Amino acid sequence: MGWPGRPDRGGGHDGGTVRITGRVIVFATDSESSRQRWLPVLASGGSAIVVVRRWAELVAEVARPRVRLAVVDPALPGLHAELLVALVSSLPQPPLVRMLDEPLGAILALPVRGLHVNALVRRRGAGGAVEELQRRLAYSGLGPGAAVIVARAAAVRTTLVFVGPRGTGKELHARLVHRMSGAVGPFVSLPPGAAWTGGDAPGTLYVEAGHVRPDLTDVVSSATDSGWRVIVGSRTNVDVPMAATLPLSSLRERPDSIVPLARHFTDLHARSLGLPRRRCDRRLLALMQAWSWPQNDRELDRFVQHAVAASTDTVLRLESLPPELRARLDPAEAAPTLSLEGFEELVSERLAAVVRGWHAGGATDLHELVIDSAERALLRLVLARTRGNRKAAAQLLGLARNTLQTHLQRLGVSAGGE
Repeated sequence: MGWPGRPDRGGGHDGGTVRITGRVIVFATDSESSRQRWLPVLASGGSAIVVVRRWAELVAEVARPRVRLAVVDPALPGLHAELLVALVSSLPQPPLVRMLDEPLGAILALPVRGLHVNALVRRRGAGGAVEELQRRLAYSGLGPGAAVIVARAAAVRTTLVFVGPRGTGKELHARLVHRMSGAVGPFVSLPPGAAWTGGDAPGTLYVEAGHVRPDLTDVVSSATDSGWRVIVGSRTNVDVPMAATLPLSSLRERPDSIVPLARHFTDLHARSLGLPRRRCDRRLLALMQAWSWPQNDRELDRFVQHAVAASTDTVLRLESLPPELRARLDPAEAAPTLSLEGFEELVSERLAAVVRGWHAGGATDLHELVIDSAERALLRLVLARTRGNRKAAAQLLGLARNTLQTHLQRLGVSAGGE
């Protein structure tokens, strides 16, 4: 593979050839001189060339599966280096990205994950922003293809409707679409109960369905007629003319996202508070995994923020959290503490009638009946609480996972706690 060198001031190059056959090269610039200088070089290898002149067009094109290389003019209007890196590195097959202000041979062979450290981000001081966007795209309620979905949505002016339970980040996704669209105007979130009165510079208007007056359709129509791009957030499907609907799943529908998001929020809030790096211990992560998070990503975010702010240790543990946070994950924490003596009295009251009416010589010994029945009930309750998560159940019980499995099999208790 031959690569041209850095073009000189006069517009020449070293005569090398870009050879990426069978793939597409995206060339992003609004400069006519750059197009005249570089198009012959890029086309010399036989690849298809797509020229884009706007940031939103670049976002849409790099998300296409056949794109192998993107050559980007750093003067491209609206260019967001951190967004470009976060988007490209979230793709299943990320293309290479080349900036025209760097020597061409220096980093062309590196994937974008190496590029964002060596060229795009380090000199712009955006490393933290890149990591945050990468994680939010990776664990978004839009699913595994979130990066592509957002990129394609940003490239068009169609009205969007994000549909999902509360706390799934509808406004966050709307803001991301606005940023990726390269819109010059502002992002305006209409307050609940407010009426739309218009704005001077058209931008992106975000509204919550059911929170606008006089009518959602009237607001959307009025804003779009004035040149605004409208994005609607709703908990249920709504009828918005000429709109594209994007569903957001609840956090309990994507349980594999809970632990990565918890770690992400822990890093994020530790940095924002100027604290040393924090991490959650395994038991706390298991409890988070088992909790249903009825308010979804927002609830998890606020929980972690409170935990990080309240902790004086670098390792977050359940026992070191404030009582209200412990009660959130462990309902037993919200109940009055039961002493050992009190527990024995409770058990004694329940067993008294059984002992009085028991006759020896049956098929089952009294001891076996009581111990097995109590353990079986305990295992069912714990598994019900952890929604069948054996790892979390073993940690709550203080048992090894293999030991728990042995008890489950012996007592005939299913993993679902039934």
